Formats: sequence, structure tokens, C-alpha cells
Amino acid sequence: MCSIYPLILLATGALGAKSPSEQYEGFTGYWLKNDRAEAFAIASPYPRVLAFRLVGGENPLHVSSEYEYVGIRTWFFEPTQNRQSGMPALRPATAERMGAHGLRLVAAPDDSSGLQLTMELFLDPALPVLRIRHGLTNLRDEQRRIAAWALNVIRPDHGVGVTPWGSVHRRSLLFWPDTEPNEIGLHLGPKALALDYRIEPQNRWQKIGTNTDAGWIAYVWNETALKSTVAHVANAEYPENGGTVTMFNSTSEVFDGKPRFGEIENVGPLSELMPGNTLWMEQELELISGIEADDPERWVEILGAVEEE
Repeated sequence: MCSIYPLILLATGALGAKSPSEQYEGFTGYWLKNDRAEAFAIASPYPRVLAFRLVGGENPLHVSSEYEYVGIRTWFFEPTQNRQSGMPALRPATAERMGAHGLRLVAAPDDSSGLQLTMELFLDPALPVLRIRHGLTNLRDEQRRIAAWALNVIRPDHGVGVTPWGSVHRRSLLFWPDTEPNEIGLHLGPKALALDYRIEPQNRWQKIGTNTDAGWIAYVWNETALKSTVAHVANAEYPENGGTVTMFNSTSEVFDGKPRFGEIENVGPLSELMPGNTLWMEQELELISGIEADDPERWVEILGAVEEE
């Protein structure tokens, strides 16, 4: 996945953003559209991508007004998850249109974490591909060691998360507390690690992951896939025991009866961040139709082949 953002921003320039008037699921924000796909993002009450779907298709992202765990959001590790991890993504943002297919969201500084979040979005002019550049600016007068973390909150009602294992010499399986290894919704195959979100966890929630160097994780539903890629950095240190991709599934008990949700997550490497500097992580999301197989082992072959084309 190549970095095209500086060229895009230089070519399009900042067109500014009028007060948002476009609507989706009760939220006010901004649509980015081409002939094949469309994305919807909001700046208030916090920066999120709430929808990414094929034209005429179904949005795989979870949307709710009851909590902040919706759409695509940016968290961080320092170098582990802590109470400040989600705070930069809870500040309201300003929005700036970047040409016909781009949008820049800059959240207000977060004093509790000492970070400021930026999300730069670009919808490919022709393809069903959305690129997001996640930025975390160090507002403190000291060097930090952090990793960016993209959480894609998906609808858990009819889909499966899947990712390929890494190279043979680096394959690992990660389980978090409360996850039951023998749950029927888990698939531990020769090529694929998968989690069926349609099956509620036996405990309150479950989280699994792996240190794959493939860089991608996907959500597959109704013969369609949402594939999320963050390029793997060889020989880098990753947080949470080296997990580069993770999957989370919840029950309604986790949030006092509020709607359950799932996540496919991409994790960036730990990096040194000097005062005033910004750590960037580039994510590419692609919508792929015609996934006719009903087997995670076949899915990783199909989705891996898409990457090679």
C-alpha cells in the first residue's frame, strides 16, 4: 500500500467545508461519493466514519447514538491500552473539504492524553476504496512512545471477521481475558483465523488476534467483504504481545443493555514521538463483492488474490 496522501492534498487544495447539512442515521456530516461507493463522516460530536458502502449496498459499519463505539475511530497505545486511549477521539472536530473526494477532520486537543487527533479521508475517484490517514500529535513537552490503533466497528448481526495467519516462522494466536478458546464461533484453520460475530460470546465479550504480516483483516457478510489494510512494518515492535490485527465481539451486557457490536482492528507499530510531532498511520478500506464461498479458508485466498492483482 503506497502513500499517496501528500500528492492528493497538494493537487486538490483546501476548499473549506460549509456547515454540514447531509444526513445519515440521525447524524449530520459529509458524504464522499463516486460511481461505485460512498462514505459518510462526521466531525461532531466526535470524528468518525459512520458509513462505507457500495452504491445501493448495505453499510457494514455499526451506527448508534447511544455510545461512542461506532463507525471507524482512532485510539492509541502507550505502549499498552490505558484510560486515555480513547480520549483524543472523543473531542469535537473541525472539517475541511479536500477536493471532491477528500475530507480532513481535526479534533480539538485532548488535555487528558496530551494528544490531538487528525483523520484525513480520501475516497478513490473510481474504485470502492477509502483511504484514511490517522494522525496523533504530541502536545506534551516530552517524548512519547505510542502506536496508532484503527478500530472498525461492524454490525455483528450477520458477518464474520477473518484474517490470514502470518508467515510460518512468526505465526501466533492471541487470546484476551474472558475469551473462551473453545467457543464455536472461533475458526482456527490452516490458513485463516476467523470470528463469527453472529454467535454471541459465552462470556461478556471475546477478543482474539494474531501477529500476521499480511497487514489486512476483513469482515465478510452477504457475499461482500470490507477489507481493512495497514501495511506491516518488518522488525518493528507492536503492542499487546505483537498483535497486528485483532477482533472483538461483545454481548449487550458489556454496556448495560445497549446494542452489542463487533470490531475488526488494525494496530500500528510503537514509534517514538517527539514534542509537536505527529505520528501517522495509513489505512486502506476496500469493498469487494462476489465472495460466494462460505469458508474462511477460501476467503483468505480470494481476498489475498485481490491484493496481488
